[in-house]
Amino acid sequence: MKTERYQPEWRQFTDAATGACIRQWTSHEAMHHHFYFTNPSVSANGKQGFFVSYRTGYPNLFAIDLESGELTQLSDRADINAFSPAPSLRGGWIFVSARNSIRAFPMAPGGEWELCRLGSARLGNCSLNTDASLLAVSCRYDEYCELALVDTATGSVEILTRLPEIGHIQFCPADSTRLLFSGSVTQRIWIHDRQTGRNQWVYPQKPGEWVVHESWLGAGREIIFPHWPQALRAIRPDGTGLRTIAHLNAWHACSNAAGTRIVCDTNHPDRGLLLIDPATGRHRTLCHPRATLRGTQWVFDHPAVGAGIDTSIIRSATPEKDPPPHPDDPASVYGPQWSHPHPAFSPDGRSVIYTSDCDRWSQVYQVEMPARVDA
Repeated sequence: MKTERYQPEWRQFTDAATGACIRQWTSHEAMHHHFYFTNPSVSANGKQGFFVSYRTGYPNLFAIDLESGELTQLSDRADINAFSPAPSLRGGWIFVSARNSIRAFPMAPGGEWELCRLGSARLGNCSLNTDASLLAVSCRYDEYCELALVDTATGSVEILTRLPEIGHIQFCPADSTRLLFSGSVTQRIWIHDRQTGRNQWVYPQKPGEWVVHESWLGAGREIIFPHWPQALRAIRPDGTGLRTIAHLNAWHACSNAAGTRIVCDTNHPDRGLLLIDPATGRHRTLCHPRATLRGTQWVFDHPAVGAGIDTSIIRSATPEKDPPPHPDDPASVYGPQWSHPHPAFSPDGRSVIYTSDCDRWSQVYQVEMPARVDA
């Protein structure tokens, strides 16, 4: 592909309520968002940021030089799943699902390569293990889903399990034999153990209880999950040790690499991004993204009858015909996803990346952590 570079679009400002220092990466009149909050959007050395931009008409990968602000287009395709990118912080590649294939793009402009092809053209998010030797992805069919494991060196594929619903896949940071994934709305949190081949329903939900957006705490000693909208809870991967971290309306929650801080966005009411101490539950507001936080279902405290998992982030069978998102698009049951902040820590834990459509078109932001992070 021809390398496209763009002049810096960034600006810096402070949050009026908290005084937090915020840098806006993008400002073009198109939708932008960082990678999904379970994958990093900043390089290991903190010098590059990564995001998806629709300025080409389709969701493509872009990088920002966090010293100069220069933007570089890394991909030029019509079929990339916008919330699938998983960067290898050690190997310099970004993996995506695109139609029925897994593809890799270098973090510096250069070509691309196809890692493998799968039996489904409806692929979900990509997750890499810590050393990027393995990639996991969900393959969606009409009657079931498969959890596929791909060797990133050889492209060989192994189907680990088949279930009615598989999504939101995340390797355990400290143990590549354990994969966290989401099931149905009423049976949300699952672990697949590669050593035994078994699936465990980690948290049996009570009728009407709504569990959303699970993620690993630190290296994986616990799984954190919002019991929407009542509390942020934690549980061990074996299903023991259930505890309440804090009674608050955490929406999308994830921790820093050390597991010493959690960041979450909030909705109904919007309290901004919260920093939470996972040991004590103490929390404070980091900043106010002022995103539109759309989705007709989030005002309720129970899942809609018959509602499934949100699959809106998976492209259609003819992605080249999909129109780009627009600020006037109507709300869906759960989205649109670019209206959600989805906050996530940088690898060094010194900043948080989020998306906001506060100025109609969604843009990517980076907010610095305060000098003192005590909640």
